[in-house]
Amino acid sequence: MRKFVAMLAGAIGLAQVGAAAAEELRLLTSWDTSYAPVEAVIDPLMDKITEATDGALTVTRFGPETIPPFEQLDPVARGAFDLLVTNGAYHYNQTAASMALEALTADSASLRSSGIFEAVDAHYQTLGLKLIGFLYDHGGYHIMLRQPLGKGLFEGLRIRGTPVYHPVIEALGGAPVVLPASEIYPSLERGVVEGAAWPTIGAVGFRWFEVADYMMRPSFGLGGYPVLMNLDRWNSLDEATQEKILQAVEAYEPEAAQRFAEVGAAESETLAQEGMEITQLPEDIVPVVNKAWYEGVMALSEQQDPELIAEVKRLGAEAGLTP
Repeated sequence: MRKFVAMLAGAIGLAQVGAAAAEELRLLTSWDTSYAPVEAVIDPLMDKITEATDGALTVTRFGPETIPPFEQLDPVARGAFDLLVTNGAYHYNQTAASMALEALTADSASLRSSGIFEAVDAHYQTLGLKLIGFLYDHGGYHIMLRQPLGKGLFEGLRIRGTPVYHPVIEALGGAPVVLPASEIYPSLERGVVEGAAWPTIGAVGFRWFEVADYMMRPSFGLGGYPVLMNLDRWNSLDEATQEKILQAVEAYEPEAAQRFAEVGAAESETLAQEGMEITQLPEDIVPVVNKAWYEGVMALSEQQDPELIAEVKRLGAEAGLTP
């Protein structure tokens, strides 16, 4: 009996040591759970990191209620949080490194094989961050419209879009109007604008299908989600753990792309059920839009990081990742 009790106590002690050895990583993300990819894409990523490290690292998610989306890069670089999953445009004022990657015709594998991932990682490290992954949403961006496309496309139309969308809107003959997301619904409703540019995921939550009847297709560009880690926290991990994390995140990237596609398909189905219809770009205009997106994103990015973006463009052209 004493031997059994001793063995039981030893087992409990080992379990307690194992539990105590687990370290928590605090992950900050730019969206709450009303944005479907948080639970569909980001939460599984967190699980992959825990599984890869055999439970030695656990990941806890914090959202924009903790730190506003456009202010999240610095707290992670300073170590207030360990990880960040965001969109590159949200920290454009600090660097355009990730935003530029949305202009490429790439996937996560070609981003790495081209050398672009390595170059962008090196850049982030100068800011106190380690790029451990990059998740692509190949659904990209689209423009919702009150009326279907006519022969003049956007001629005479005012289209809502932040500066990154302006070259596409102008290439189609429209006049860009900058509005925050909160003003898109009433502006479409009152006819202040005739359309609005936005990622292909997100319109359902804002209920824009009530004030816009058409979705322009095909979509353009790529949605990009860098996975960043505080550099000091990264360097505190042993090499074996670092390698496990890098392998797990890289292996997850194509799965994440598929998960984004599933979320996007479900959203498009919902929009169709709510009465939105597709309005198709003429085939000969599609390359014009793709070129305008690429050149516009790169031009805006170059204003912030000219040397890095020149290198990204060079590597992208050599790998055939540019329009």
